[in-house]
Amino acid sequence: MISKTTRLALGYGSMLVHGITHASLLRRPGVRASLVRQIHVTGVQALPYVSAVALVFGAFVVTEAFKLVGPDDDTVLKALVWGGIRELGPLVTAFIIVVRSGVAIAAEVALMRLRGAIKDSHWNDLAHEEEVVLPRVLGAAISAAALTVCFQFLAIAAALAASALSQGTGLAFEFAAFADTAPLHELPLSIGKAVLFGAGIAAISCYHGLKVESDVSELPKAVAAACVGCLSYVIAVDVVAIVLLFE
Repeated sequence: MISKTTRLALGYGSMLVHGITHASLLRRPGVRASLVRQIHVTGVQALPYVSAVALVFGAFVVTEAFKLVGPDDDTVLKALVWGGIRELGPLVTAFIIVVRSGVAIAAEVALMRLRGAIKDSHWNDLAHEEEVVLPRVLGAAISAAALTVCFQFLAIAAALAASALSQGTGLAFEFAAFADTAPLHELPLSIGKAVLFGAGIAAISCYHGLKVESDVSELPKAVAAACVGCLSYVIAVDVVAIVLLFE
């Protein structure tokens, strides 16, 4: 017998695959409009929160790192990119998306089911399912990548400014030192992880939203299950990525 965890994993994977393998549906105006709306809600509206965390993180990490290791710019800057921006950027972005958009997607899709906007007869045609799932999965993935880039840019800017102030150097000097020593080639890895986070969060949320059948009392259960599933997914992907990078 397949365990509940295995069934959930298969369901999540199936929903994710369904959401990304029918890009041709973007030719439909309704699907494109839904995609734009999802990017606005998940990405644009979350930008102030991500920006605030990035600025505080960049300035705080550099300040504290100088206290621990002394005025060694190379060590501080490498630690900032490796242990901080690359790892924390996608993770912070993912948690914000779960809290702000993951539960909202689950509730929205569940309400669509309850109100009859998604009819059982429609689900015999896969295209109707993708009109709901595709823009949310794609929109969340694009938003996660864009928010991670913003996090990285702002965190680096705050770190360089904090380093210049604490060391009494110029921004040009700090930028040159950063460009020479920081492993910038690793930053695209965090963006790729963010894409996985965003797409997975949306797929999991859609999965639980679509499980609501006919009783409004199922809605909070679906939202709670989506939140737990999204957080578990993010942690699992992050752990696997760390293990693979250190092997």
